[in-house]
Amino acid sequence: MQILRKIVPGLIGLLFWMGATPKPPVLIRVHLQATEGAKGMISVPVTLFSPSETIAIQNVPEVSEKEIQSISRREDGTVLVQFNDFGATKLEVATSTGRGSILVVIVNGRVVYAPRIDTVLTKGSLLLPPGSITPEEEAQVNGEMRKDKEQRLKDISH
Repeated sequence: MQILRKIVPGLIGLLFWMGATPKPPVLIRVHLQATEGAKGMISVPVTLFSPSETIAIQNVPEVSEKEIQSISRREDGTVLVQFNDFGATKLEVATSTGRGSILVVIVNGRVVYAPRIDTVLTKGSLLLPPGSITPEEEAQVNGEMRKDKEQRLKDISH
């Protein structure tokens, strides 16, 4: 009984801590198509629209919103997603090892872009088609990046 009195408050604190982690305002995930018959790889089916087909993607994203540096909209409506150094390296490795497979970009649960990888992305950015990220999502991501940067600067100065 004494052990329970010591463990239970710690478990409750852990649950509060886990629940206190804020969810990102916009989820942007870049996945590679899962290779058929790969053992031990956890994959998830997704439906693509152009062409209409269902493929399996690796469960763990290659890059996510955590590695985004900024999002900007170009005059032609395309959306440029710029990754930080870590994300740029991860994207380069993914497109190098995944040549010939499909790169699937998912924004808030919807597939917005799914090209076949024919080149290695070395500049740390992805150019998405018009309408793939709404102006509101773009503003949320960029606002979150500014807040994180300000917080890091504040932490460094203290």
